[in-house]
Amino acid sequence: MSSTAVLEAPPKITLEKHQTSPNKSHEFQLSKNIFNGNLTELPDGDHLALRDSNGTLKTYALPKDYEFAELLPFFPDSKDKPLDKVEFYDRGLNADPSFSNLFRDLTKIEHLARDLGTVLHGVQLSKLDNAQKDELARLIAERGVVYFPDQEQTIEEFEELGLYYGSPHIHGANAIPRNERWKNFHVVYSDKNTRSDVLNGLPQIRYLHTDVSFEEQPTAQTFFKALKVPDQGGDTVFVSGYAAYEALSEPMKNYLEGLTLVHSGVEQAERRRQAGHATRREGILTAHPIIRTHPVTGWKSLYVSPEFSRYIPEIPRAESDAILNFLYQHLASLSSSTVKIQWSKNGVVAWDNRIVVHRATYDHIPQTRHFIRIAARGEKPFLDKNSRERKDVLSDSA
Repeated sequence: MSSTAVLEAPPKITLEKHQTSPNKSHEFQLSKNIFNGNLTELPDGDHLALRDSNGTLKTYALPKDYEFAELLPFFPDSKDKPLDKVEFYDRGLNADPSFSNLFRDLTKIEHLARDLGTVLHGVQLSKLDNAQKDELARLIAERGVVYFPDQEQTIEEFEELGLYYGSPHIHGANAIPRNERWKNFHVVYSDKNTRSDVLNGLPQIRYLHTDVSFEEQPTAQTFFKALKVPDQGGDTVFVSGYAAYEALSEPMKNYLEGLTLVHSGVEQAERRRQAGHATRREGILTAHPIIRTHPVTGWKSLYVSPEFSRYIPEIPRAESDAILNFLYQHLASLSSSTVKIQWSKNGVVAWDNRIVVHRATYDHIPQTRHFIRIAARGEKPFLDKNSRERKDVLSDSA
């Protein structure tokens, strides 16, 4: 059967199945802004066809019986204004550095590497009070990334946790959920239809990044929730920016502390356009210090994002290219300060985008990998030349 209807802006529709299955129907949540009161056709099968203002018929796949259908990726044809400056106060500044509140219900703790990555068992993120949330901000400021397996957490509770830390970053080019209700999330999704050559032949080191480093206020506390994970592969690799700074020679540290680095979101936005997706906000170029100071720990870290880093404006381009290539290889060489998160369903990772870079392994295709992310917009990166290295601070307190 087939039907047509004019939908003003309904948040939910019901699609009837073929006549051979007359008792089955599927509800699917869609963003209001894709309707716009235009003629909408509801054809047989599992696709929704929408006519845009030009009369062009666009078809959207409607997954059957998928628990997280309303969190599937969507690229709305709308324009967002440039991001305004927001006030950011790091909750980690309020924290008890002993983590006595956060660890109250802890059953087991695992450190994945000496100075990076921790797994907390027995801690349910949905039950954290404000003191525990503040200590979590402090913990990821020190350890970089913390994994919480087996979370009994609704999507609403996941969003509430992320919003506690500050104004959420809304991406201008990448996918957001199809349901406008979840506009604070960024969607990461791949399946059998994803190109297996996603890396385009480039070395995987070039896909290491810290999220949206091209923004004036890049993200700080970041939460990544697994909705559907592959049977194997699809892991996330993290590298410590603290360790990357500490492993440099003293002359190189001193040299880099006088330089900035231009980060670009232009190419990412262009890739989305080339793939046929609308870009809601144009990519920008922004310069940040190559060495930055964390406002909670006071420790210095290397702030280089190979996927988005472009050039060092204070020096000739040839010198800039040579230094950046060295720094990329430097990050790749830090085996003792690199960890891999092997995902399980209902796992949540918290990390601090100011002090780690990360990348997916992309070895899971054609299996489905579906995540949502929420991240607070942090401070504008800065370098306090009186700040110290992590290892020096820790050795003083030992």
